[in-house]
Amino acid sequence: MSTSNLRSALVPSSLVGRVCLGPSGVPRFWASIWIDVLKGSLDGSTKLRHLGALGRLYESAQRQRGTDCLDQLLAELDFDVIEDVLMGFLAQLRNEAAVDGADRSQTWASALAFVMDILRHGSSSAGIRAGLIETRLLRLERLYSQLSPAPVRAPPPIRALPPTVIDDLYAIFDPASDRNPFKTETLRWRNLLVFMLLLRLGLRRGEAALLSANAIKDDTDPTSGQSVTWIDVETAPDDDPRYEEPGLKTAFSRRQLPVPQELPLLADMYVQNYRGRTHYPHLLMSQKGRPLSLRAMNEIFETATEALSETARRSLEKQRLSSVSCHDLRHTCAVVRMRRYQDAGDGLDRAMEKLRLFFGWSPESDMPRLYARAYFETELAEVWNEKFDRFVDALRRSVHRSDA
Repeated sequence: MSTSNLRSALVPSSLVGRVCLGPSGVPRFWASIWIDVLKGSLDGSTKLRHLGALGRLYESAQRQRGTDCLDQLLAELDFDVIEDVLMGFLAQLRNEAAVDGADRSQTWASALAFVMDILRHGSSSAGIRAGLIETRLLRLERLYSQLSPAPVRAPPPIRALPPTVIDDLYAIFDPASDRNPFKTETLRWRNLLVFMLLLRLGLRRGEAALLSANAIKDDTDPTSGQSVTWIDVETAPDDDPRYEEPGLKTAFSRRQLPVPQELPLLADMYVQNYRGRTHYPHLLMSQKGRPLSLRAMNEIFETATEALSETARRSLEKQRLSSVSCHDLRHTCAVVRMRRYQDAGDGLDRAMEKLRLFFGWSPESDMPRLYARAYFETELAEVWNEKFDRFVDALRRSVHRSDA
């Protein structure tokens, strides 16, 4: 499968983005229509995932039929052959899943949605055949939407990181710590900021990667007269050079969050002293002065996992976890906030609604209920208790040491 990032001064801005390429290097026609026209509102990372699935479907059709013919089959609304291609692709995915145990459900779902959307798009201009075509479409939809390339598995339980692990991570990410595994002072301060954004605000990896350098703002509350500080979680300008472009998962992911007192201090420390000069607006930068990639964010926590103490590793294993990931910190933040809401006397429904707003879930999402369950299945002693004063004092000491 081959995808390319179509980005050139010769290409209109409306056509800039990822494309799925055929054997000759020419963009696949119907794949381009689907991803840019019918699915144009999706974020870059979701488009890339869909294009990967479509590339595999095109290649499967070519192997089965002996020629690169899927675009032609879709244009001609050749239902019989298209159905054969889908069955062959499903069998291929099932065979792969039987060998490596990986779940190909998303690949199948993307491929099926693509075929159904394009066939339905084509049937709108089929005139007298439209009724017959819609009948065939409904049959395909009923049949193939119930099939899966792998057995349906229950989602893994959501688990907060144990307090021992969180405290150990604080020690690891402390820029002045002998245990800090990151080589340069710039990396140490940037990675501490990444850690704090994910743990304290529960940001998704892509949301943190999209933050602008001036995302943290403050103003005076006209009612109380007190200063309030918040962070804007929103999309970034189009000029993003990353291969895997981060994006907001849903429209509800765009939000403003109150920030704990140490984050403005830490962000300002990083921006003023370590971020460096760059024409990109993003907050988190690589050593080459480009926006930090999603893969690099994963690598930060792979490195931190290797630095965990034996005690922390054993605590991690008790939670049936082998490493610390970006999303584990989001899980932890959600469970901790659930505890805070419960301690404040909020009822379960009220607490779950607060979680929904804070973490950017849609009204239909089941995630608040899953996190509430995770909270109630966790012993209170096993929920990390945020120690604001202790860490803020330590952070301020680190800042003063750096200024000295």
